[in-house]
Amino acid sequence: MKRHIVIFLMGICVLFSSSVYANTNIKTARVTYIANSGFLVEIGTHTILFDGLFQNGMDRYLEPEQVTVSLMKQGLSPFDDVDLVFISNHQADIFDPYVVTQFMLHNQHAKLICPQQVINKLKIFTSDYPKISSRIIETTPLENYYDRLILNGIEILALHVKHPNSINEALENIAYVVLVDGVKIFHSGNSAPKTLYDLKGLRVSDLNVDIAFLADWYGLNSGARLTNKIVDARYNVLMHFDKYITDNTLEAFSDRSRLNSKPHIFKMRNEYQDFYLNDFFQDDIGQDNSLTLSQR
Repeated sequence: MKRHIVIFLMGICVLFSSSVYANTNIKTARVTYIANSGFLVEIGTHTILFDGLFQNGMDRYLEPEQVTVSLMKQGLSPFDDVDLVFISNHQADIFDPYVVTQFMLHNQHAKLICPQQVINKLKIFTSDYPKISSRIIETTPLENYYDRLILNGIEILALHVKHPNSINEALENIAYVVLVDGVKIFHSGNSAPKTLYDLKGLRVSDLNVDIAFLADWYGLNSGARLTNKIVDARYNVLMHFDKYITDNTLEAFSDRSRLNSKPHIFKMRNEYQDFYLNDFFQDDIGQDNSLTLSQR
């Protein structure tokens, strides 16, 4: 009799455990570092690329490995299944018109989201622009304002945020918030906390961002404190460091950063990291996954 009771109780435990795991919604985002501010992000069936289609670091920032550039231009794995490409601005350490054009020619389903200055550069430097123009989506909201787009079932906020250096005052610099398969990603572009703070009608921290790709300014002392207030992401990834910075300096930077979530810093090109996003009980608490917000 005791044996039957034990077996019965074990069966209940297994059934309960299976039920719990069946109702747990665990999402994973695989992030692969290209170079500088460039990242390939894989979530579910979607693959998106931020600021990775370039080959010139201007002798200041880390550029992609040559074999990576070749794979991008030929549309070969892991760049053969990219849904959306986001480009923050037209600077050479972010964007190369030839690499972008070749990538788009070899990825017939990919769409490119970028500001008008990027499109102007594509038109000037590449004769094949007409072949890819139908899959290029221009978004250049007024400075300190944002646009909302939906592409391939992916919701996007394009934020026109000023570059912190006055020498780049005329630069159209777009930060992006992307909602893909329930995961919210923020890419700061070449912005800084003090310029993101000037954004009208939206505070990124209200969106419950899962992963934030942040320029190094966001990890500095006063910048980090402001970032905690206006971004407040679950995971922080710092980027856009000088190419000659040492690993020890990067580790010290990460350790000393006052970001609420200790930042991850990629040290090697083509290195990847899986970010686990457990949204257990999300449906029960009724969390709104929309990126649409009322004016503040």
